[in-house]
Amino acid sequence: MTTSTDQALKIQNQDVKQDQTQEFVFSWTVKSASPEKVELEQKIESVSMRIRIGSNEISYNSTSKDQPENPVASFFKPLIGATFTITLDPKSNRVISVQGREDFVKRLRDANPNMSQLLGQILSEDQLKQMAEPAFAVTPPSPVTVGSSWEREAHLTMGPLGSYDANYKYTYQGKEKKDSAELDKIEVQDSIRYKPPESSQAGGLPFKIESGNLEAKEVKGTIYFDSKKGRTHSSEMVVNLTGKLTISVGDQKAEVELTQKQTTCTETLDSLPQETKKP
Repeated sequence: MTTSTDQALKIQNQDVKQDQTQEFVFSWTVKSASPEKVELEQKIESVSMRIRIGSNEISYNSTSKDQPENPVASFFKPLIGATFTITLDPKSNRVISVQGREDFVKRLRDANPNMSQLLGQILSEDQLKQMAEPAFAVTPPSPVTVGSSWEREAHLTMGPLGSYDANYKYTYQGKEKKDSAELDKIEVQDSIRYKPPESSQAGGLPFKIESGNLEAKEVKGTIYFDSKKGRTHSSEMVVNLTGKLTISVGDQKAEVELTQKQTTCTETLDSLPQETKKP
């Protein structure tokens, strides 16, 4: 899964540009399967990350030797090898539970003690379920024909950063040949609503979000599903956000104008890639 983010901020008449690319390689192993539930083991195999703010760039790639120590490396190193047990409802492909949260959060807290409070808020069991679900919940609840649509709602809470409510609308486009396979093409549209954090959620950051209005200008994507293998073949999702946030540091407040484009691409392979691509 590769995510590229281009972001432009304006803070007190100063323009700040940032772009980043991150790539995660996950492996999935079926542990058990029955009509009532399916258990999968998910493992984080590798991570690469590049962040550029202005003329400054910092990067990390877990597959490369002799990586320099930097804040990005310190955060992502503990993720390598982390495993989760995900239980699915095979009728709806919804995630029932995610096990492994305690060890995962402990890894991150031990490596980033100054982020302990924030990690506890944004990595709750419910949020891990919401983050895992898009990999599975793309299929319709019943058989469809070309032009048929179905929907899915999601809620993502990020503690002091606020929360997002999303409504995904999927539309079946029929069969299409791609990468020498006959695949099912599904178009996706999404409406996203941002909510600033409640006062009780403040904490864990050097600043506080007082208010905010972020609007999703264009949210759309395409999913290719392999019916023979019973899994997603590949996908691409583009999210464009614009808006304003009011933040405070101590007793000083400032307005932040945000323009952001985020593109997320996934590809499912039969085996691990020989080498993770560097962003």
